[in-house]
Amino acid sequence: MLIAPPEILKVAREFLGFSQEQVEKHAGISRATIQRVERGVRDLPQYALLLQHFYEKSGIEFVPPTSDRGWGLFNHNTAGKSRRLNRLTRRVKAAAKPKAPTPKKDPGVPG
Repeated sequence: MLIAPPEILKVAREFLGFSQEQVEKHAGISRATIQRVERGVRDLPQYALLLQHFYEKSGIEFVPPTSDRGWGLFNHNTAGKSRRLNRLTRRVKAAAKPKAPTPKKDPGVPG
């Protein structure tokens, strides 16, 4: 199993909407260690792996790099849910015919 890079672990946490404090509480890893892992401190692979497993249990699927593509994430918590952010719609208004200009009323002329 590949260990996801620090940036991907941070994105996974944010993708789930978890703060570092919430991960600390539920994963049992200190906030300072979470910060160090997310900054890329290299002597903590066991904690990076613990975080990765915690995020996987929380619904994140880590997609390892293939060919010329980098890491990816899939959040199973949002699968099948219709969300506005997932739809890029472009509304195009039909071109309206220009209106003929209305004559301006002269303020000095009664009527």
